[in-house]
Amino acid sequence: MKRGGVALVGMAVLAWACTSGPELPAPTIVSVEPATLPVNTKDGELTVQFEARYAVAVDYADKTASDRVVSGRVWLDETEATVTHFDPEGVAIATVPKGLGAGVHALRLRLDDGRENVKEDALELVPPGHDKEEEPDEDAGVLMGGTDAGPVEADFDAGTRTDGGAQPGDPILQGDITGYAFDPIEGARTIREAFSITLHAEGPRAPHFNGSLEVASSRGKVKPQKIGPCESGVCTATVSVDATAGTVQLIVTDGYGVTATSNLFTLSAPP
Repeated sequence: MKRGGVALVGMAVLAWACTSGPELPAPTIVSVEPATLPVNTKDGELTVQFEARYAVAVDYADKTASDRVVSGRVWLDETEATVTHFDPEGVAIATVPKGLGAGVHALRLRLDDGRENVKEDALELVPPGHDKEEEPDEDAGVLMGGTDAGPVEADFDAGTRTDGGAQPGDPILQGDITGYAFDPIEGARTIREAFSITLHAEGPRAPHFNGSLEVASSRGKVKPQKIGPCESGVCTATVSVDATAGTVQLIVTDGYGVTATSNLFTLSAPP
């Protein structure tokens, strides 16, 4: 029962406050929202709705009664969360602690008088872009950032961003990057000799792109086959092409299948 309802049972509550009678019941956690969040969401917040009954302080001389100030604390598993707002009438807002791994976590609410309650399976943390209802295929695309090429930017289908409020550290979603533009590759290049290439991400979140790209050629093979990580939407790398002499183009592909092709350039045999 929330505090607003305590007055309806004033005599019973006053008895609890003034005697050593029945203890107040533990709070009840009604809901935790949201129930699912990406792992390490920046400033991720949970809204905990609960019900609790409280004792009151009674001044018989003045014939008044007042509630004692109540506060509360929140844990996820064994890690305490920062409570940014606490309303004794039934709402607590807490920031999800950093470092919690993917999986299901229990939430514990403790009032300052020691009463507490635990809601098992209160929050599920999932890898960014995944949800419980629809998991991606294992071969859903190219990893944009493996262990040798920077952070993973997209190996999942997470939908298209529509809110326009993305921050630089947020995962890149489908539609955030619409293409890549090569700087012109000028002059002839030599077979199996390294040369530099530069690309620029295009799209609503181009400056936020820090992932990696698969690279191939229209003929022969390219080394390395993955370039990156890019930096603020600019991808610079050194590559070489092993193919017979003639004209060739480079092709890059990201984890969502967005591709770009360089200009035609000449590949020459070594002198």
